[in-house]
Amino acid sequence: MTTTFDATYDPADDKLRLRASSRLDAETYAKVKAAGFGWAPKQDLFYAVWTPAREDLLVELASEIGDEETSPADRAAQRADRFSAYQGKRAADAEQARKSVSAIADGIPLGQPILVGHHSERHARRDAEKIESGMRKATKLWDTSQYWQDRAASAIAHARYLEQPAVRARRIKKLEAELRGYQRDTDKAEKALKLWAVEPLTLERAMAIVNVNHYSMCFPLSEYPREPPISQYEGQQSFWSALQDGIITAEQARTLAVAMNQRGIAHRARWIAHLENRLAYERAMLGESGGLKADKFDLQPGGQVLRRGHWHVIVKVNRSAGAVRSVTVLGHFAATIAVEDIADYRAPAEGVTEKVKAATKLPPMCNYPGEGFRTMTRAEWEHRKMSDMPQAIRHKASEKHGAHRTRATSGGAWTTVAVYLTDVKRADPPTPSAPEPAPQIETLPPEPSTPPAPQAIDPVAEDFAALKATLKAGVKIAVAPQLFPTPPALAARMATFAGIEYKDRVLEPSAGTGNLLRAIVDAEPTASVHAVEINRALCDALPASLLAAGEALCQDFLTCTTEQLGHFNRIVMNPPFADGADVKHIKHALHFLERDGRLVALCAAGPRQQAELRPLATTWEELPEDTFASQGTSVRAALMTVQR
Repeated sequence: MTTTFDATYDPADDKLRLRASSRLDAETYAKVKAAGFGWAPKQDLFYAVWTPAREDLLVELASEIGDEETSPADRAAQRADRFSAYQGKRAADAEQARKSVSAIADGIPLGQPILVGHHSERHARRDAEKIESGMRKATKLWDTSQYWQDRAASAIAHARYLEQPAVRARRIKKLEAELRGYQRDTDKAEKALKLWAVEPLTLERAMAIVNVNHYSMCFPLSEYPREPPISQYEGQQSFWSALQDGIITAEQARTLAVAMNQRGIAHRARWIAHLENRLAYERAMLGESGGLKADKFDLQPGGQVLRRGHWHVIVKVNRSAGAVRSVTVLGHFAATIAVEDIADYRAPAEGVTEKVKAATKLPPMCNYPGEGFRTMTRAEWEHRKMSDMPQAIRHKASEKHGAHRTRATSGGAWTTVAVYLTDVKRADPPTPSAPEPAPQIETLPPEPSTPPAPQAIDPVAEDFAALKATLKAGVKIAVAPQLFPTPPALAARMATFAGIEYKDRVLEPSAGTGNLLRAIVDAEPTASVHAVEINRALCDALPASLLAAGEALCQDFLTCTTEQLGHFNRIVMNPPFADGADVKHIKHALHFLERDGRLVALCAAGPRQQAELRPLATTWEELPEDTFASQGTSVRAALMTVQR
């Protein structure tokens, strides 16, 4: 089966694309990869930034190169669609994993400690491992879904960014700079060809030419035989060294240099044509989008331009090839603002242009032999000029002279010294005079910034944030051998029996793992709930949300006093049962009950409780034997209420 190829080029991203009808053979694949093409599996094509060599390869394979029909914006939209599909799949998986975790954790609130020595310890540890593993899986899937969501948004945002007029204008500037570089090198090569064409060509003339027309290559002995004492070196060396050492003659140097210059001119000609085509495309697209805002302004010194919310006074308008490229603005340090960064413009107010000229006027250039000045001729000064050193020094006004400038040169160690040119007419500094006040130029106030719009709260994201926080907290350990948490259904029933009303003060004197607290808050969210728990680990693990209007006290309830806790409208409790502790706790709790208050409590249904607690009860209900089966015990319990 013969493989057919389709090649395209897109000036929008300057990329060549190659599509093949079938899998490439090993030789063709090696050529394509060696040329620098990458593989895009989702698009099923090879791609690379344009170069002459890559263009030649695609012409060889496909005979011609057509226009790419899919725009960068379309490709970005396709990528965003793929990323959104990934995001949706990962988000669905994350939600399913979260639901699985919730199903295990329904009976064990997240963050509840494992009770060491308790009958539920082994079961709780197993469930805790499942919960932690499921939470890690859910949060990882959620993070992955958010990653793909961000990738999708970034793909669209990047495509839009590349189409912004300011970005396109900067791209045009870069292309113009590249074009000037290729044209400059071409001009040098053409000038060199003219130099090589001059007759007669002596060795001295050839060495003078290669001193400006730099080329180098290897001169192997097999192609350029020579006998000692001529250098036998065969590595890379310049034409100048090869001529000086007698390795090649002047005619050989001309033949080699002319061929190299001609190849370079031909190669750069392709780049020049390519860059001119790209510039034509980018300029057309810029014009189609309406151009830059600055193109509509008549920028003048004294006017003000807006950049990034701040106004700047124009000192100088900088032009190149007849077009405005940037403006120099007034400031502590003169700054340049590119035209593509100008968001708005205000024409100069009356008298401002004159003030700007006065503020930026340079003092006169003087030439005189002063103290510490370096004396030299103009030719010597020109020869010592360095692009990264100041060419003039400003002298401030003093009692001896007025403000002026002198020429400068390097004084060594990155310093500058003033210069007196002996062959240039002497010009003494101006006489001292009273300094003129600096002209005051007012700028427009900054543009008011628009505060970012508040982002909508995503309830799903909040759920996963809470999941991460719980996972970060880890599994807590507590020693509680005699703890039997109230089953959730029974806790809800007890809260209902209590009849908790608006903003009642409610006491839970043996809070444990917080099952009764949850039932109380669910029954009346406005209640001021106060808890007492003797176990420090259990007390610290009580969720703060259950005690928003109250507090948790880590103390033995039997040692608490009314002066310490006060009185309560409602008391809901499940005290410890061992050794008649429930009798002591319930009797002690009655000291904290307000008049007209109500106590709802669980207790053992034994003879002692029947004798001491039942006479105090307003209601007494013996519960089924399996009430605490889920907590690993078959203790007989009773539900009692006391109404004051």
